[in-house]
Amino acid sequence: MGYSCDTFYRIKHAYDAGGVEALLEENGRKHNHKNRVSEEIESAFISTALENPSFDQKRARAEVRQRGIFISVGGIGCIWL
Repeated sequence: MGYSCDTFYRIKHAYDAGGVEALLEENGRKHNHKNRVSEEIESAFISTALENPSFDQKRARAEVRQRGIFISVGGIGCIWL
């Protein structure tokens, strides 16, 4: 069949329980809201990126850090994504 019996019965059970909508919700990617930063920090980094599109993550962090907003370089990458 191209897939395991376990996969077949898991999908069959989800379809029987909630129809096609249950299958779409099960396979959909859910956001992890615990890893979000505040709106003020996010808007500060987005405005910096739009004003200076040539800045990389470290340079953008330095610019916003001068305004008193502290965040890691990896956090900036997550905001930009």
